[in-house]
Amino acid sequence: MKTVSLAAFAVPCILMCVWLVGCGRQYREDLDYDFTVLQTWSVDELPDQEFVQFEGVFWDSDDTLSMRKLIVDDAAAAQRDCLEIGSGTGLISLLCLHSDAKSVIATDINRTAVANSRYNAAMMNLDKNFEVRQVDPASPGAFAVIKDTEKFDLIVSNPPWQDGRVGVPLDHAYVDPNFAIMDSLLDGLPQHLRLGGRCLLAYGHRPAIERLLAGAKQRNLIAKILDDRQLDTLAPDFMPGMVIEIKVPTSVTPQP
Repeated sequence: MKTVSLAAFAVPCILMCVWLVGCGRQYREDLDYDFTVLQTWSVDELPDQEFVQFEGVFWDSDDTLSMRKLIVDDAAAAQRDCLEIGSGTGLISLLCLHSDAKSVIATDINRTAVANSRYNAAMMNLDKNFEVRQVDPASPGAFAVIKDTEKFDLIVSNPPWQDGRVGVPLDHAYVDPNFAIMDSLLDGLPQHLRLGGRCLLAYGHRPAIERLLAGAKQRNLIAKILDDRQLDTLAPDFMPGMVIEIKVPTSVTPQP
């Protein structure tokens, strides 16, 4: 992992361009460079690529290990139209595209994360079938920027896991006020998952998983933990995160 600190400089856009040249990256006029680079890192799934993390965007290497394995080793995204809710740096979306997803739409409520996802996709030449949409903080539902008619074969997310109050944009990675994202995600699955589609959610917080499982059962959705660990033996916070698969039975009717 390399740390690239630009925090002491007053003009991050200019310095970002200087950093780009120094790293051998190409400048593109359609990208937003007005952000500070916090660090760069690589993942085993894309050993020849280097992800950039902008300051103010969440990243934890252990949080999505299980989901990344499903995408890369088990071809969960191959030849599928995918949606990622909460893209962050864009890692999961770009792994889907690298693993032969037909298309990926990603959303995020954090403006910096939207720019970060677009930037990483462009630098890795994975932006052809990739779209990132900005969610309005005033309307933070899971499908707030998804059209009523848009449906997906695979929906993935590493959602925020605790109720609370958002102070700065980065807090959206951890905090889901009144669990609006979790509840709206579950409510919207019958409308936005195609027949036979899957929703994969990665959580490293036991109380959030327990609430998710209860919410899925209440809505007559099919939830399954894709992990060998026993949930009731885990600490409230644990790593790596656990993947929960949610499917919509054919008997569930989409909400109008």
